[in-house]
Amino acid sequence: MLLVDDHALYLTGLRLMLAQAWPDAEVRVASTWGEAQAELVNQPADLVLLDIHLPDAHGLAMLPRWRARWPEVPVLVMSADVDGVLVQQAREAGAAGYLPKSAQPDDVVAAVRTCLEGGQAWAHLPYGLLQPPLAEARPELAVAEPGRSLSPLQAEILKLVGRGQSPKAIARALGLPEGDVRAELSWVTESLNASSREQAFELALQRGWLTP
Repeated sequence: MLLVDDHALYLTGLRLMLAQAWPDAEVRVASTWGEAQAELVNQPADLVLLDIHLPDAHGLAMLPRWRARWPEVPVLVMSADVDGVLVQQAREAGAAGYLPKSAQPDDVVAAVRTCLEGGQAWAHLPYGLLQPPLAEARPELAVAEPGRSLSPLQAEILKLVGRGQSPKAIARALGLPEGDVRAELSWVTESLNASSREQAFELALQRGWLTP
């Protein structure tokens, strides 16, 4: 198994938990997307547990490329963010499940076991996030392009980009780590095939992802 997360304390606890549940398993760790990529190139894994916010990439933006290269490796997304739009994006990106970081140890073990056995691990999400389609349940998330939407945080970040704010200024305004802001911008820019965050803002406006 490969655990990809840049929070050392959480990563250590998760590694110990999985090592206890699977004593014979090799549990490797990576703190960046680049490190994770190198680990998989060097040695395949039977499961990847992936955090969304990494210092060098947004996990969901890069996940489709990863799934195309290693389709046999299931990816279980684990995040402190439990948002309907992110859950939908994880499904579209090819994740095998989505697990809140607040999940109980038994739920983590059960989700990992499900993925290792070739199943889908979505059952540990709050009930309201399991009812597709999200646009029908939450009309404010409906967008012009089917299957695409922005989370409220992503929309707020892009609006500040449109006002000429830098990632550092946006992080300060929203009370977020700058790395998280850059990760969200990476996801949006990748999703829109934009060459810059400014172009991503313009495209989001054109496609109805944002209101002026």
